[in-house]
Amino acid sequence: MRQIRLLGITALAVAACLAVLVTTAAAAPAPPIRMGFCGGDDWEPDVAADGLGHVYVVWTHYVGDTTCDPASASPHSTYIQVSNDGGLTFGPAHAVAPQPGGIDYPKQADPTVVIGANGTIFVGFLAYGLNGGHTDVYVARSTDFGASFTATKINTHDCKNCDHEKLVTSGSDVYAAYSQATNHFIAHSSDGGATWTEANVLRAGVVAFVESGVVDAAGNAWFAWADCQSSSCSGVPAADFRVSKTLAGTLTTTFTTVASGTQGPDCPFSKCGFDYFGPQDDIAIDAAGTLYLAWQQGQAPPVRASPPVVQLSRSTNGGQTWSHVGRVDDKNASGCAASSCYALFPQIVGGLAGQLYAAWMDDRNGHPIDHTNGWNVWLRTSTTGGTTWAGPSQRIAQFDPTQSQSGPNGFLFPYGDYFGLVLSPSCGKPLLTWGEGHNWVGGPSDPGHVEFRSLC
Repeated sequence: MRQIRLLGITALAVAACLAVLVTTAAAAPAPPIRMGFCGGDDWEPDVAADGLGHVYVVWTHYVGDTTCDPASASPHSTYIQVSNDGGLTFGPAHAVAPQPGGIDYPKQADPTVVIGANGTIFVGFLAYGLNGGHTDVYVARSTDFGASFTATKINTHDCKNCDHEKLVTSGSDVYAAYSQATNHFIAHSSDGGATWTEANVLRAGVVAFVESGVVDAAGNAWFAWADCQSSSCSGVPAADFRVSKTLAGTLTTTFTTVASGTQGPDCPFSKCGFDYFGPQDDIAIDAAGTLYLAWQQGQAPPVRASPPVVQLSRSTNGGQTWSHVGRVDDKNASGCAASSCYALFPQIVGGLAGQLYAAWMDDRNGHPIDHTNGWNVWLRTSTTGGTTWAGPSQRIAQFDPTQSQSGPNGFLFPYGDYFGLVLSPSCGKPLLTWGEGHNWVGGPSDPGHVEFRSLC
């Protein structure tokens, strides 16, 4: 967190500033803001924020409903919106890299965004759809607060199905993790994203998925992986939750298996990916250096497709050993008969020592519980490293009658199988972005939307 020193300010001025801070702190958080285009079709967002009041939201845009706004027909690409006032308002959406590397890829997906120590913005994404079915991994960087970007391809091998790239930064070091089937790749840049070196750091499992990353005080990069044991991520167990540690400034990487997860339930829409509701995880670190891993498990672990819950493990000795802490979600707190609703897509972020924020989506408000209505984003807070939680979860998503996927009980379906959660460096509270849809398919007739909410 950036600290500001007050020099030569009168006591009266200080008192006035404190009064403004108290008033601001007492005010209720603003409602969610719809990002992207009026007619959608916007999917799988991520968010980053700096100490200067900039908030960056990125997502994948498909062609949406042009009857709402002709701009919804903007080309399929990775888009960004920038706020200069801590997330109160945002500028217009624009494409990050329409032709990365000078190549007109038909499709882009899986955006992620992080901020370097000098304020450089890094956006990672997949570029694909050319003849031959190859996928390239790009990292675009901006030195003008997201106004313009230069994109660099970071995979040096021929990547047929690279997936799920995630970024972390530490000083001039940038790390990108991604996968191709059983292969776990990490690429490293020591010059702020200008050039990259790639290494295959592990071959294990059948289908690997990197889910998130953090850096520690020493500059080591940590990534969370949810690796399927079969091509369809089925079975008991179905996935291994691994944590990798890459030593600062290198590609030297070790792995630890923290937990395993059972097969997730089937998606109610036939075109969903095989692992859409499957095992996932997320990693966080607090100011004391404690590492946390939130991971998805069936509530009846020996049973395939059991309704998912979110569990938590942590390490207090730099990742050498991990211990199970307990359950994160409270999806059976109200409604949700027999806990038949699903708690999915865990997101966590650490703050001060022992401070942890956890978010997920569940459909406890569904009527009926058929997993096609009543979805919401929920948030819990702990000051004891997840041992206890500060009361029941808080509903973050809200009803917006101007959006057709939104209802009083929640939205119809999660749009994307991940979303974004960070702490604001300005106020120390969560900033969240997520996707809401009608179904998994989307498109101009059933467009999805990206939402953003600040709890400052």
